[in-house]
Amino acid sequence: MSIQRPPGVDAKACPDCGEEMSFNGIQPAGYAQFFCDQCRYRRDTFVGTDADA
Repeated sequence: MSIQRPPGVDAKACPDCGEEMSFNGIQPAGYAQFFCDQCRYRRDTFVGTDADA
């Protein structure tokens, strides 16, 4: 399941096949979840705000 990626979250390419990964949402801890439908690869990327900022 893929949802619309917010404007502040950059697209991610799969490191295996190079295809753009599906955006699956943002966890409460501030991690965006991406998933490659072709390779079944998942990547979590921190997109939350830094506590020191």
